[in-house]
Amino acid sequence: MKTLPLALLLSLSSFAIAEETVTGVLEEEISENFQTGEIDRRFSLKDENTGEYYFIDAQEIKEKGMKSGERVRIHGERENKRRFRIRESQRLELRREE
Repeated sequence: MKTLPLALLLSLSSFAIAEETVTGVLEEEISENFQTGEIDRRFSLKDENTGEYYFIDAQEIKEKGMKSGERVRIHGERENKRRFRIRESQRLELRREE
């Protein structure tokens, strides 16, 4: 009888969504698998607050009309380590180097 509530709790916790907001400058990354010829395009975003890198699918970036070199704030879900799925995005002004 004790295992049922524990199993239910574990299954519910696996559905918890880790939503975060990250801010930084988008950088496009292109890599090629020389054995298969497959090309992977994605964008990275280094969070200005934590220094952590996140990776975002290039198709998502295109759908939002964003491009490499833009400073953005993205709210979304962390998936699969540092992959990030966009829920909301906002373009910001680039910070000036002092």
